[in-house]
Amino acid sequence: MSRLKLSAVPQGIAVVALTALVCLAACNEQELRVLSPEFVINWPEEDGFVEDDLDASQLLFGTVTSGTSSAISVRIANPGSADLDLCGIYLASVVFDENGDLASEIRLDAEVANNPEIQLGFPGDSEEGEGGERLLNSGAALDFEVRYAPTQAVELPSELHLVVKHELNWDCIDDVGEGLFIPVSGLGDGNPIPDIYSLPESVEFADIDVGQISAIHEVVIGNAGPGPLEVGDVTVSDPSNFLLDAGLVPGIALAPGETETLAIQFSPQAQGNISGEISVASNDPDDNPLLIPLYGISNAIGQGKNPTAICGPDIISAPFATEQLDGSGSVPEPLTYQWALTTPPGSTAVLDSYTIATPSITLDLAGTYTGELTVTNPAGDTDSCTQNIEAIPNENFRIEMYWANSGDDMDLHLLEANDGSGNSGLPRDSDSDCYYASCVTNSWGGTPPDWGVAGVADDDPALDLDDISGVGPENINITSPALSPYDGDYVIFVHDYPGSVFEAANDVTVNVYLNGVLTQSFNFQHVGEDDDYYVAKINWPTGIITPCNGVATSPSAGCP
Repeated sequence: MSRLKLSAVPQGIAVVALTALVCLAACNEQELRVLSPEFVINWPEEDGFVEDDLDASQLLFGTVTSGTSSAISVRIANPGSADLDLCGIYLASVVFDENGDLASEIRLDAEVANNPEIQLGFPGDSEEGEGGERLLNSGAALDFEVRYAPTQAVELPSELHLVVKHELNWDCIDDVGEGLFIPVSGLGDGNPIPDIYSLPESVEFADIDVGQISAIHEVVIGNAGPGPLEVGDVTVSDPSNFLLDAGLVPGIALAPGETETLAIQFSPQAQGNISGEISVASNDPDDNPLLIPLYGISNAIGQGKNPTAICGPDIISAPFATEQLDGSGSVPEPLTYQWALTTPPGSTAVLDSYTIATPSITLDLAGTYTGELTVTNPAGDTDSCTQNIEAIPNENFRIEMYWANSGDDMDLHLLEANDGSGNSGLPRDSDSDCYYASCVTNSWGGTPPDWGVAGVADDDPALDLDDISGVGPENINITSPALSPYDGDYVIFVHDYPGSVFEAANDVTVNVYLNGVLTQSFNFQHVGEDDDYYVAKINWPTGIITPCNGVATSPSAGCP
C-alpha cells in the first residue's frame, strides 16, 4: 500500500507544477525563486491504486454484502511551495467518446443525497464535503473517504467516476480543462435490505397535569428500502406514563414504500420531566430496534414547573481558540445558572463567568474541556446538563509541558533537527534552540528562529506560552516541519531555571502531538537546579519517537 508518511511525499507519483517567480525579501541582487503547487493523490493498493500509473488506477470496492458498508481512504497532498486551488471533488456519471475524450459528465451530488449507497465523506462532514472549491495549503494534505453501502445485489454503474479538478488540470474560473476521472466499481451481494424509519423521529408532548391524558400523537412507521420489512415486537419503555396503541402486530410485513401507524399518549403519574422511548423490532440490519424518543412535562396543580437544563452541542476547536458554552436553551425562566468546569490535566483555563447562560473560555491545551451546568428555579428545583469542547491541535508538530510544584520555573526547549547541512541544534543557541530567550514573539526572544526553508514561516518553531511563576503550561509548535534536506531528529529537553529554587524533585509532564493526535506522553521527576533533562527525540517525517530518559550535558549523552 502506498501512503504519505506524515508530511513526506510518496516517490514515483507524477507531479505537475505551476510556477511563479518572486524576489526573495533578503536578496542583495535580484534573486528569483520558483513557487509552485504540486498535486499528489493515492489510496491503498489493495483498493485499486497502481503506483506510478494513475491512468491504470481505479477505486475497487469488490463485492460488498448488502446492508454493510465499505470505505476507501483517499489522500490528496500538496508537497509544493505554493497553495493549490481545488476546484471540486465529487462523484459523477462520466462518458467518454471513442477517442477517449470527455463526452458527458453528470454530477451525482443531488442524486447521492437521496441514495446513500455511494458517498464521499470529508473530515467533519462540512459543507466542503459536497465537493465545493477549497484551498490546499503548501505542505498540507486532505484526507477523505469514498463509501459504498449497497442495499441490494446490483453492480455500480460502469460510468461512475471520482472527479478531481484542481488548478493544474482545470481552469477554476472559466470551468474548462481536462480534469482527473478515476473509475469506481463495486458489487452488492445479497438480498435487498429494508430501511425502517419513523415520522416524526421523536414525540414531544405539551405540559399537562398529573393524572390527565394527552391527545393522541400518531407515529408513522415506514419502509424506505428496496427489501421487505418484517416488524417484530413494538413496546414502550415506560408504560406507566406513556400509553401505546401499537397498531402494528408482530410479524407484519411492509413492502417498499408501505407504512403503518401507531398511536401514543402521555399520562403522567408524577410531576417532573418524563422521558421514554418506543422500541420497534424489525429485520432492518442498521436500526434494530428502531428507537423513537418520547418527552413530556407534568405540572401538578399549585406547584411550580421543574426546570430543564439544555446545553448546546459539543464543539470541536483548537488550542488558543476562544469558545462559548451555551445553556441559554434551558427552560422555563426565571432560572439561575451555575457552571462547573473540568479541563485537561495541566490546563489553567477558566470561564469568564460561572453564573451566566453563555460563558466563554480560552483553550490553553489540547484535550477535552467539559462544562456542567446546573439550573435552579425560584422553588429550588434543579436540573443539570453537560457540554464538551474538544481542542485538537491544527499543527503537524506540537509539544506541551506542565509541572506539579509552582516553586520551580521549568523551561521547555526544542532543538533544530537539521540546518540543511547535517548540523543539529545546540542547547541555548539562539538560532537552533527554541525556548523562552529565542522563540517567544511577544516576550524575551523577539522573532523566532528561521528553521528549514529560508523565509517560510510554517516550518519555524514558536513558543506560544511561557510560564515563569506557575506550573505551566508551556508549548512549542511547528505548523509543518520542513522535509529533506532539513529532516532529522528534533530533541526535546526541559531546563530547571535557577532563578526560582525548589530543592525537591518536581513532577513534570510533556505531551507530544503529531498531526493533531496525542502520540506519546512523558511523566518524569526533574531534580537539580540549572540541569537539563532530555525527554525524547522525534524523527521527522517518520514520526518515530525515541525516549531519552534523563539528565545529560549534551543531546548525544542524554539520547544516543
